Amino acid sequence: MMVLKREEGQSLQVLSDRVCIKLKSTDSLSSMTVVTVDVPPNGFVPPHTHKEEESYYVLEGSMIMYLDSKEFRIEPGDFVHVPAGTTHGYKNNSAQSVKFLAWAVGGRIDEFFIELSEKVRDLPDDLAKMPSILEKHGIQMVEPSGM
Repeated sequence: MMVLKREEGQSLQVLSDRVCIKLKSTDSLSSMTVVTVDVPPNGFVPPHTHKEEESYYVLEGSMIMYLDSKEFRIEPGDFVHVPAGTTHGYKNNSAQSVKFLAWAVGGRIDEFFIELSEKVRDLPDDLAKMPSILEKHGIQMVEPSGM
């Protein structure tokens, strides 16, 4: 069992987003990762796929969520479930930060977040490191449509 206070967890800067790992996949029998994510204005994650199923619950702000070729505005209290292998991404096109809770099951996506935060710090200089990190963690980027 575990209890973490609001400020506790492993805080990382992952590209534009501030990610706080609340539960690591290695601490869960089902390899579940739980994170809070703060997305600044204009922050985004481009369309991609991975083997983990993932869910999002918006706590503050609103953003655009991309699922396959569809676009949804999600706001506080909205829930999104992304089945494994589904193309998804998001963008905060508002003037305020967005905060959401996310969890992924069936892999070690937290290890991807940690490696990305350690190795891709200076953009655009570190962009050349991304393809090998994505491949190592089974994440495939998808051509954006409408982002």
